[in-house]
Amino acid sequence: MSTAEHGKGVSPGGVYENTINRMSASGALSVFTDMRSVGVQWVRLDYNYAGSVSAHGGASDQTIQQARKAGLDVTVVLGDGTTTMPESAGFTAKNGWLTSSVKRLASMGVHHFEVGNEVNLGAQWGGKANPTAYVGLLKTVHPIIHAADPSAVVLMAGMAPYGKQAPGSVAQGNNYNPIDFIRQLYKQGGHGSFDAVNLHPYTYPAMPTAADGGYNMLSVLPDLLALMKQQQDASMRIWWTESGMPTGPDGGYPTYTVAQQQQTITQLFQVAAKYPQVGPVFLYDWQDGGVDGDFGLYTSSHQKKASYATFAAVTAK
Repeated sequence: MSTAEHGKGVSPGGVYENTINRMSASGALSVFTDMRSVGVQWVRLDYNYAGSVSAHGGASDQTIQQARKAGLDVTVVLGDGTTTMPESAGFTAKNGWLTSSVKRLASMGVHHFEVGNEVNLGAQWGGKANPTAYVGLLKTVHPIIHAADPSAVVLMAGMAPYGKQAPGSVAQGNNYNPIDFIRQLYKQGGHGSFDAVNLHPYTYPAMPTAADGGYNMLSVLPDLLALMKQQQDASMRIWWTESGMPTGPDGGYPTYTVAQQQQTITQLFQVAAKYPQVGPVFLYDWQDGGVDGDFGLYTSSHQKKASYATFAAVTAK
């Protein structure tokens, strides 16, 4: 495991990321310097295929450059702004957009790439999650990324919480439990087509340390570790690229108190500290957008919540 792949991260989310994109260079640098001041080492940004080899959506080059200038490492979520998953030929074609994008990002010091987002949910894969098809995508893009950047680390898409593990690791409607989906990836020959496992361990309404029978994926993390050991991936890093708790009802989310958000943050890092394979740990998100559940450490009017100080105080290995 790379010693650099540890520490605290922030996943700003699309709403606030777009806000950063509209800022001046100095404004963006101020945001990222603020993150760095509370011990953040990583920021997670979007980078999408936009229909041509030269174009891209998601985080602007300026946003990425200012994050790097502030001393942050960057991981990007590779997606396709022209269609839902599975990705279009423009995304996967050899020597196409992916190759040029990875080379461009590597030149800016970005070497970590997530292939899609929450693909264990049908909503992220054309209506029905499909681990076989996702393995096919990983097998296509993994060598393309490594050919373009030999230093690259390819993360599987972050696995969203859903249900509890099912007998036979089968789909539950259009979705899969995250551990079931990863088990299916291995079953379909996915070993070797990703360099790190990726989880989104949202646990609400439970707290991260609570045992709830399995919806809280952190409470059954030993099951995932056993699976990885069985597949000769015992030393592979497990990233948590989104985690947190909503404090507002907008976007259809439940509402929890800032005190509960603080407790969640503290416990996330307590759990992570128990497992040497885990890291980095990313909090979602940084500032409320008024439409996305208010997971931020700042309100939408840029007032610090008490959870800002809580996040600043936690340490990560």
